[in-house]
Amino acid sequence: MNNKKQENSPAEEAISAVDMVELKRDMQNAKFTEWLHKNQQQLIASVVVLALVLIGLSLWKEQEFSQKSSAALLYMKAVNTADETQRTALLDAVIKDYSVTGYATLAQLQKVKSNDGQTKEASLKSLTNIDASPELVWQARLDLAELYIAEGKADEAKQMLEAKLGKQYEQTRYYLLSQVTSDRDEKIKWIEKSLAATSNDNELVAELETSLALLRAEK
Repeated sequence: MNNKKQENSPAEEAISAVDMVELKRDMQNAKFTEWLHKNQQQLIASVVVLALVLIGLSLWKEQEFSQKSSAALLYMKAVNTADETQRTALLDAVIKDYSVTGYATLAQLQKVKSNDGQTKEASLKSLTNIDASPELVWQARLDLAELYIAEGKADEAKQMLEAKLGKQYEQTRYYLLSQVTSDRDEKIKWIEKSLAATSNDNELVAELETSLALLRAEK
C-alpha cells in the first residue's frame, strides 16, 4: 500500500500544480471582469472624449488647409492685379482675413514695393513686429531705417538701428548709423565698425573706405 501511495504522489502533485495555475488564471480573469464592470462608464467616456478629440483635430486640419488655399488664391489674385489701388485692397484683405497664414507676411512684402511712401512705411513697420524668421525682421528694420533717412527723419532711423542684428546685417546697420550722425568723430567710429563687420558687399566696402579716408584727411 505504501508503494502505491508513493507511486501516485508525483501525479497528484502535478495535477495540483495545474489546478493552481488555472485557479490563478480564473481569479485574474474574474478581477479583470470586475474592474471592467466597475469602470465601464469611465472607459466609455474616455473613448467618447478620444473620438471627439480626433474629430476636432481632423476638422481643424481641414479648416487650416481651407484657409491656406483661400489665402493663396486671394494672394495670387492680388499679385496679378495691375491696378495699384485694387492690388493694395486685395493685399490688405489677405493680411486681415488670413493673418495666421504665411500669405499675410508675403502680402506685407508685396506692399513694401508700393510707390506710396505711407503704404511702404506701414508695411515695413508691420514686418518689424511680426513673429517670423529673424532675418526677415532684421531686413525690414534696415529698409525702414533707410526710408526714414531718405525722408530726413534721423531720430526715427536711429530708433530702428538701436538693436543689434545678425552678423550678416551689422555692416549695413553701422553704415546707416554713420549716415544719421553729424558728429565727425562718431561718424568715423561707425564707419570703422562697419568695415570691421562681416561683409558681403564690395561696393559698400569701397564707399566706406573712401568716406573714412576723406574724414581722416579733414583733421
